[in-house]
Amino acid sequence: MISTMSISYKVVSKKPGGLTGNNAPKYYPTITDRGLSDLDEVCATIEKRSTFSRADVVGVVQAFIDLVPELLLSGNNVKLDGFGTFSVHASGNGKLKPEEVTARDITKLKLSFLPDKRIKKKLDNATFEKVVEK
Repeated sequence: MISTMSISYKVVSKKPGGLTGNNAPKYYPTITDRGLSDLDEVCATIEKRSTFSRADVVGVVQAFIDLVPELLLSGNNVKLDGFGTFSVHASGNGKLKPEEVTARDITKLKLSFLPDKRIKKKLDNATFEKVVEK
């Protein structure tokens, strides 16, 4: 069962770059102790919070997992109101003239996810707990 807890963080030091190289390090928080909620846990939780059976939930989630790449490869963004938008972005080799650019110049596709405002707003209520390393 999913419960609301604090997000654990620890402190890490990072030495600033630059030409001088002798600047004092600065300390930053970084998220740590991340758990993993897998497909089974997600589907079990949805089953408990809805009138759908686990098999129904797994079927719908699996269909979604299969559908998203198809839609993205068809040139669509995938927007789920209240959740967010999946989109694909290309990286590639630059050319001096626009007419020289071809599909062969695309070197990598990146998948992006932009969360919906509702999810971002819920994350604004996060609480944090500092983990002290021994």
